[in-house]
Amino acid sequence: MERDSGTPRLEITVSDPVKQGESINQYVSYKVNTKTDLPDFDHSHSSVVRRYSDFLWLFGELQTSYAGVIIPPLPEKHVIGRISENFYSDERREKEEQQFLAERRRSLEKFLRRVASHSLLSKDQYFRAFLEQDAAEFNSTKERSKASRKSKSFWQWASEKSHTLQTKLGTPSERPRTEEDEKFEQISKYIGGLEPHTIAVHKHAHGLVKRSKDMVQSLYNVGVAFTLLGQTESGSLGQALGELGQCADKLSLAASAEADKESQFFEEPLKDYVRMLGAVKHALESRTEKQTTYETALADLNNKKSNLSRLTGIPGKESKVAEAEAEVSQAIEKVDAAKEDFEKVTKRVFEEVDRFKREKLRDFKSIILDYVQLQIEYNQKVEKTWRDILPTLQALNVKNKEPEDKQSEKESQSSEMGAANN
Repeated sequence: MERDSGTPRLEITVSDPVKQGESINQYVSYKVNTKTDLPDFDHSHSSVVRRYSDFLWLFGELQTSYAGVIIPPLPEKHVIGRISENFYSDERREKEEQQFLAERRRSLEKFLRRVASHSLLSKDQYFRAFLEQDAAEFNSTKERSKASRKSKSFWQWASEKSHTLQTKLGTPSERPRTEEDEKFEQISKYIGGLEPHTIAVHKHAHGLVKRSKDMVQSLYNVGVAFTLLGQTESGSLGQALGELGQCADKLSLAASAEADKESQFFEEPLKDYVRMLGAVKHALESRTEKQTTYETALADLNNKKSNLSRLTGIPGKESKVAEAEAEVSQAIEKVDAAKEDFEKVTKRVFEEVDRFKREKLRDFKSIILDYVQLQIEYNQKVEKTWRDILPTLQALNVKNKEPEDKQSEKESQSSEMGAANN
């Protein structure tokens, strides 16, 4: 589909993975390229160099700032140079490392494109900084972000400890169950049921790709074996066996290309959706946290009101009553703020899950159709390769010539029968 010329664009690609440093300090850098006509950006074209830890920093900032939003997942952290280093040859290890870097590049690009397509995340200041700022400016931005987080660390720690304690002890519900609660419970059950089945599909898809990769070596070995066998024969049989070996070698190359495509267009997207379901669960957890905060504020308000009611009317407690009234007023403000935050995150979670379902339908349709088309094209290629060798095999001339020992035996029998008749 062509883009409407009046629609603002934000096009992002990730390219040129390059290993930097040595030994334990080794990492991979990537070039992040951006083209845009959005007014919030300082440049229409930009290219910056980022490493995985920079992507991880951006992911953390987005996750912290947008409760209830499904933050696109990142690929797992991996230590460069640890790929099969004790088991495989240098050539195979290099190939696997290149495949890993290609897959990671695609995953990082998908992460940025998903952020760019999100109406809220695409406007984030740190996202723009990630795409545009040079190395020095970007490092300063990260340092300011870390300093801001540290200044809030104590209160975050206290809040987390309070939430953990409330979860263990159980916070009494101070509000009636709503339709939103029922809807949220249904969503939680849906995601909880979807995750293990998606994991199982990915597991078996991985098995299919592994079998395809194993077939590559098997076909290669068969090709070598038939080629060598053909060299021991002369005439048309030797030629046919040699061509059969070449045929198996062609099929080995085709199987190798097919395995790479299955990995990229079938297994890899399914693996990505396992990560995506983890991101959905994190968004749901943020709603649960906001609910706990809201209900805790309600319980605290009721305690403050009870304390005020107990003190009211007792002679000599006027100053205590004033303090209690002030505490009630503060508690009401906290309840209002917590309620507003809870309702905002609830609305956001519902919108995000609806968006997730729409995109999942589109993506799974693409995954399945791509896989089916790959199988059709591959099997047509395999059939053609086998058909091409049929004339050579069918042209083999099998003569009805008996072995010399059997012919001698027949001649001896004939001689004996002639002597007996005489």
